[in-house]
Amino acid sequence: MSAQPRLTIDLDAIATNYRLLQETVAPAECAAVIKANAYGLGANAIGRRLLAEGCRTFFFAHLSEALELAPEIHQAGGTVFTLNGTGLYPVDAFVKAGIIPVLNTLEETRHWAGEAGGAAAGLHLDTGMNRLGLPAAHDAAVLELKNGGLNLIHLMSHPACADEPQRAENQAQLSRFVQRAAAFGDITKSFANSAGCFLGPEYRFDVARPGLALYGAQPVFDRRVGLATPYRFEAPVLQVRRFSKGESFGYGGTHSANSGGFSATIGAGYADGVPRCLSNRGHIWLGGIKAPIIGRISMDSLAADISAHPDPESLVHELAQIYGPDLTVDAQAASAGLSAYELLTRIGGRTQRIIANALDSR
Repeated sequence: MSAQPRLTIDLDAIATNYRLLQETVAPAECAAVIKANAYGLGANAIGRRLLAEGCRTFFFAHLSEALELAPEIHQAGGTVFTLNGTGLYPVDAFVKAGIIPVLNTLEETRHWAGEAGGAAAGLHLDTGMNRLGLPAAHDAAVLELKNGGLNLIHLMSHPACADEPQRAENQAQLSRFVQRAAAFGDITKSFANSAGCFLGPEYRFDVARPGLALYGAQPVFDRRVGLATPYRFEAPVLQVRRFSKGESFGYGGTHSANSGGFSATIGAGYADGVPRCLSNRGHIWLGGIKAPIIGRISMDSLAADISAHPDPESLVHELAQIYGPDLTVDAQAASAGLSAYELLTRIGGRTQRIIANALDSR
C-alpha cells in the first residue's frame, strides 16, 4: 500500500446526484458546473459520465479548463461556457474551439462584438453579487451591440445568498434579473446555482447551473437534501503510539493529553488539502470510530486520538477517512470554519485519484 493519501470518486454517485437535480429543476435543463477540475474531483471523468447521463450544457471558469473535454461535449451536441469571460485569451482561441465565453464587462463585450465574427457569447448581468457581471448602467450599450450583430445566446446572473432561502436578497436579485432580462428578448436564461435549484421554480428559468450539489455537499442551510456522497478522501495510518498523561502533540505542543491512551499518525497534511485550521478541531474516521485530531496538522501528517478503539494497535496501515460517507466534507468544513467548496478544491496534487464505476470499466 502506498503511504500517500488517496481520493476515490464514485461516478455512480455523481450520476445519482445529477438525476436528482434534474428532477428538481424540471422542466428546466440541468447543466453542470465542472470548473476547478470539477471542484477537485476530476472534470474529465465526471464530465464524460454526465454526458452519458444526458447533460449537454457545461460551465468551466477558464478556457484552459475546457479545451480537453470540449470536443467530446460538442460531438454529443452539447455546449461549453466559460464563466470568467475571455480573460486574457485571444478571441480566436474561443472561436476555433467552439467555446462560448460569458461576457462580464462592457469593454469585453465590445471587444467580442468587434473580433468574434458573429460567434456566440453569453452575458452575465450582475444583480447584487458584485463579483462578475455587467452593471445595469451598461445594459443599453450592450443592447446596441446586440442590435448591431452581437450574437448573445445565453443570459445569466448569480445569487449571492441562495443557501439561506429566507434572505430578502434572493427575491431582490431575482426581480432585478427578470426586469433587466426582459429587454434582451427571447434568450436562454439561467440564474440558479446549486442552492438556487431549491429556492423554487421562479428561480430556475431555462437552465439551472448546479456545481457543489453534484459533488454531494449540502447546498442549503435549512434542509437536508438526499444527495449521495461521491468522494472518499483517505490516508493510511503510518504509526500508532501509546502516550501518557501530560504528553503534548505536534508543533507548539498545542494539545496535551488529559490521560494515557493511543494516537494514530495519519499520512496526510496541509500539503494534501487538510487545512491547519482543523488542528484540535476536526476529526478522522478510523476503525468505526470518530477520532479527534490532536495537535497542529503538519505538512505531511496529522495525529488523532484513537484511544476509544478497542484495539488501537491493530489500526497500523489501515485507511483513515478524512472526508467521505462517514465524515462528510460539510461536517469538516463546519469544524474548520471554511466552506465545503474550499475543502474539496484543496485536495492536493500528490493525492492518488481512483475513479470508481467509470463507464469504460464495466
